[in-house]
Amino acid sequence: MKKFLFLFIISIISFQLFASSTIKGTIIDAGTQAPLEFVNITLLKKGSKIPLSGMSSDPKGAFGFSNISSGNYVLQFSFVGYNAFNKEVNITDDPINVGIIKLEEDSKSLSEVEVVGQGSQMRFEIDKKVFSVDQNISAAGGSASDVLKNIPSVTVDIQGNVSLRKDGNVEVWINGKASGLTADNRAQVLQQMPAENIESIEIMTNPSAKYNPEGSAGIINIVLKKQRKAGYYGSVSAGVIYPDGADLGSNLGASVNYSSSKVDAYLNIGYRAMSFKGGSTTDRYNYLENDTTLLNQKGTSLMAFSGLFMRAGVDYHIDAKNTLSLSGFGMAGSGIQNSSTNYLLSNYTVNSNAVLRDYSRETNSTGTRPSLNLNIDYRHDFDKESNLMTSLGYSKHNRGFNNNYLDSMTTYNTDLNQNVMGLHQEWELKVDYTKKFNANSKLEAGWQSDLVNRLSTSTGFDNLTQLALNDYFDNFKYDEQIHAGYITYGNKFDKFTVQTGLRAELYTRNFSDTTYIANTQNKTVQVFNSDPIYHFFPSLYLSYSLPNEAELQFNYTNRVNRSRGRQINPFRDYSDSTNITYGNPYLKPQYISSLELNYIKSWGAQTLSGSLYYKYTDDVVQSVRFLNNAILESTYLNIAKSQNSGLELISKNRLFEFLSLTTSLDFYYSKLDSSTYENPYNPTTITTIPEQSKFSYSGNIMANFMLSKNFSGQITAEYDSPQLIAQGVENASYSIDLGFRQMLLDKKLSVNLMVRDLLNSNRHNSTSSGSGFYQTSTSYFHGRMLGLTLTYNFGNMKPKKTDMKKSDGGGVDMNMDGGMD
Repeated sequence: MKKFLFLFIISIISFQLFASSTIKGTIIDAGTQAPLEFVNITLLKKGSKIPLSGMSSDPKGAFGFSNISSGNYVLQFSFVGYNAFNKEVNITDDPINVGIIKLEEDSKSLSEVEVVGQGSQMRFEIDKKVFSVDQNISAAGGSASDVLKNIPSVTVDIQGNVSLRKDGNVEVWINGKASGLTADNRAQVLQQMPAENIESIEIMTNPSAKYNPEGSAGIINIVLKKQRKAGYYGSVSAGVIYPDGADLGSNLGASVNYSSSKVDAYLNIGYRAMSFKGGSTTDRYNYLENDTTLLNQKGTSLMAFSGLFMRAGVDYHIDAKNTLSLSGFGMAGSGIQNSSTNYLLSNYTVNSNAVLRDYSRETNSTGTRPSLNLNIDYRHDFDKESNLMTSLGYSKHNRGFNNNYLDSMTTYNTDLNQNVMGLHQEWELKVDYTKKFNANSKLEAGWQSDLVNRLSTSTGFDNLTQLALNDYFDNFKYDEQIHAGYITYGNKFDKFTVQTGLRAELYTRNFSDTTYIANTQNKTVQVFNSDPIYHFFPSLYLSYSLPNEAELQFNYTNRVNRSRGRQINPFRDYSDSTNITYGNPYLKPQYISSLELNYIKSWGAQTLSGSLYYKYTDDVVQSVRFLNNAILESTYLNIAKSQNSGLELISKNRLFEFLSLTTSLDFYYSKLDSSTYENPYNPTTITTIPEQSKFSYSGNIMANFMLSKNFSGQITAEYDSPQLIAQGVENASYSIDLGFRQMLLDKKLSVNLMVRDLLNSNRHNSTSSGSGFYQTSTSYFHGRMLGLTLTYNFGNMKPKKTDMKKSDGGGVDMNMDGGMD
């Protein structure tokens, strides 16, 4: 550990300083002579359209760039309600003071300015793609899950599970932090988070060494709204949603923001009440030693939940160089899920189809999932080009369920209760240092420590016999620590940009699991303590600016998937008596090597991005199934190596002034090596999964149209071809969403109408096979949904500060300032 820290510290202080100069000045209103705050200033190399750096003027109208290399540059000044202004400057070794910059008001007053077009919905940075979603009409009144469905390369299945490029091993963050989201709880959290709170979605398919290396698919970062306007402003909203076949749902929301030179504060509250109808059909052929049986399973379900989502924060600007921030969000609510399933087991032979068993199960579940996330952040700016940021975060997610199982059979009935409780607590400490030596050169270094504690318990009770059910008892405790240091350095040499990085991690975990020994009243405890695991995660990004607003990028990273939650908990889930599932606590980490080659081209309002990617994964974790006395059991094993490659195309097109299209196409090839595993109930039975490979593709198109300055609409369509899964194939799927927005009362009131899954086509169909079985299944979670939402904006309408990383038109912003603000 001492050697590790020594090498890390040496790597931070071993860098080279570059000769540079500074630019400063002051911006005022040409008429009133008053200083202008929040004016956007962009620094560009003369003859280039790619920004080198950007900032906003302070309350005194002052601005300044430091560490600028010698050469000819252009300063661009822009502010809503004022005419844009450009100034050329020639940088030598001496500091430059451009003096007073006077901006003239536009010919129309600020209150008369009408923005009819729609802003750019996509921009690129060296290590991520950013999609603006604050104008996503088809998700109005919906949830974060509905927003993610409309993002290129992102898939949200009928259970709410999120995947990126068809890989479910993806990290989902909120405001640049994991926030306690795990594979076990994020579907519920995203379903409860209002879409109106989200500003943008950041997609990092190959994150640099600065970021946590978890997730083979990369990171999806949900950026919540935190705009700055002088004074106060806010909004209130109310809406209803009708799901086909279920009860009417509702949503309410309110937000208020305040900003001054010393304090920025915000408060958002959202309430959602929803219900969903679902169903499934499964046919499984069981190939037994002397017989073949067919199990037909049909079920319906109704899920409903109501909950409150709240977030608040305050930034206190102690002085010009120090800012202290407190923020947090929380959720509270409850839900129910009632399902009814019929089982019919029969012989499946040429001469007989006699019924062997005919029964049904009703499941009635009630539950709660309260959660809390708190953060305290401190930022110190040493100067305009270097800063230190520290962050301490705490998150806590609880879940509690009471499940009642009623089985109706020919000869007897059962009435069982199961109580399940889960607790996830996490502390995260981060320290990040950034130093810009000049407009082209940047160093980043930092430290991150994560401490995670999880507890999962289960008990069962037979209501008829009044006896405890030992098979339903489980107490699983899990503790984990990850300590990591990183360093990245980037430099731009004329048209060539390079960023390299290294992350070093120390990982430890331990767990204990308490269960009853089968057919006894005696408990057994299984304990596992791992040795510390050290691993290095390098990253490399190369970028070359081509003529005519084009760019070529290459990147390489090394990442990891670590199994957690239900994948490692050995507790046996009996909620479906014909399909028992449990985890495997001895799963090994999966290490992934990832390569990408990206091409980005902009033609004014048209943009095209093409990505060739390749991933190699070792010790792939897959869900495997086998028969145990005609009962299908499922668990997880490290069974093979995999290779995935593909071509992703994303285009942004503005047509006829009123229509813009965002289109994505993904073509990918998956290969899973052959593997073998033994049936634990019959060790002599060895199952071989042959090598599997498949070519697949998917497409997504979002059309935004402005029929007038106050009326707009959006259509989103997606299609997924059949996908390769362990022991089978997931069939093709498609869906269409539609939305309209009408602005009223001088754009203070908006009326949003949306239809999700317009064709009622969102179904999950799959086929699978293994040792002694062949199965086909169809399921759906909810059908067509129709919603209406009204939003009213209030407060002052002064111009807001604009993030200079965003493009102001239909094109693309390409820069090396990767990272999460």
